[in-house]
Amino acid sequence: MWQELLTGTVVSVVGEVLIVLAFLHMLSVRRSPGSMIAWTLAIFLLPWVAVPLYFLFGHRKLVKRYQKLQFTLHPAGVEKPLCDHPIERLLFANAIPPATSDNAFALYDTPQSAYDAMRYHIATARQSIDICTYELILDATIRPLLEALAQRAREGVRVRLLLDSIGAARLYFFPSRLRFLEEAGVQIAWFMPFLHLPTRNFVNLRNHRKLYLFDEGVVLTGGMNLSGEYMGPDASYCTYDDILCRIEGSAASFHRQIFEADWAFATGRKNAETPPAREGEGQACLQVAPSGPDTPSDGVVEALLSAICTARRRILIVTPYFVPNEEFMRAFAIALHRGVEVTVVVPERSDHLVSDLGRGSYLRELHARGARVLLYRGRVLHAKAMLFDDLAVVGTVNFDNRSLFYNFEVVNFLYSEPEVATVEAWSAKLLGHCVAYRPAEHPFQTRVENFMRMVAPLV
Repeated sequence: MWQELLTGTVVSVVGEVLIVLAFLHMLSVRRSPGSMIAWTLAIFLLPWVAVPLYFLFGHRKLVKRYQKLQFTLHPAGVEKPLCDHPIERLLFANAIPPATSDNAFALYDTPQSAYDAMRYHIATARQSIDICTYELILDATIRPLLEALAQRAREGVRVRLLLDSIGAARLYFFPSRLRFLEEAGVQIAWFMPFLHLPTRNFVNLRNHRKLYLFDEGVVLTGGMNLSGEYMGPDASYCTYDDILCRIEGSAASFHRQIFEADWAFATGRKNAETPPAREGEGQACLQVAPSGPDTPSDGVVEALLSAICTARRRILIVTPYFVPNEEFMRAFAIALHRGVEVTVVVPERSDHLVSDLGRGSYLRELHARGARVLLYRGRVLHAKAMLFDDLAVVGTVNFDNRSLFYNFEVVNFLYSEPEVATVEAWSAKLLGHCVAYRPAEHPFQTRVENFMRMVAPLV
């Protein structure tokens, strides 16, 4: 009897101590009010579930003993803003190097064109191939690309493959399927291997960057993972509609620095020195901005908020997941009150039910305020792009809390008119496959959506 009583007392005391520690940690890291309310609600309703989850998923910036940086990119020959755009100046104030204007830029908006570009650059690389991707699926479409990587490694090309251990979990648990790559000389590393908890991993901080670097001077980046669901010679086998950008010029050096920092952290090796940037022959003016737990500030978030608040004519957001915080919703409201045309494009149904439930109240509010909310019909929309007047933004970041504040991401801000026009033309084609959003009318659905908004910081 007394043993049961003692056990119950110990369990109760331990639970209360953990709850107190969780609240003290929230206060010490200055979480947003919305995040604190969501975690407090979860801890109040399900303490024995929420408290362990908080210590697993509640961190946003890497603490010192685990941090891979915090890093800053090294400027490529210039140390002041180039095109004097307000967003460029804001990012520059956040330790992001200024834009470079010698880049070539291309947009691949079909599975076939992206696959052909990947195959071409793997075949023609002479010195190095560096790949960082969130998801890798060894299917019938991607296996020929990996076999080509193995062949290039046997020919003396340095090939490195950096995979996220959650995104590529099937290969993480069954690495023998990648043995043919290692036997050919391909170097493989896993980002945040979650089986190493708690020594050097935060399971909620995932590397969502997609960087396909060739000879350290060309980069393919965007939303496409290395999977036949995103790219392939036959689009009928693909699940997602997405885009991939090709960048060649000085801007590629910044993507290379980001890869090297991620690789150094994943392998535990010293960060390699980045060679001087290779000047390009293009005229595209763009700025590369990493975001995530390894950056000293939230420069990308500040830039997007500023772009919304200062836009004069139009705002277009294309994203698979739309779960913003209250700051962004207030910024959208201000833009609408100023007469700015705000358009949000999301898939009719994404591949995450929780995200679809979480977006409901936000879309309903924007619709009620006069924004144009469109649902994309077709394959699942996975592309990420934004337009703010004469500025375009493409990269890996989704418009949700996890991507904006937790994931390791990379974004490209395009300032030159031809490149903005390229993104604009792609988006115009996209809008032709959309239908108007209709808010939920059933009271139960609206209540579910409102509840999901309360816990959105946890999603």
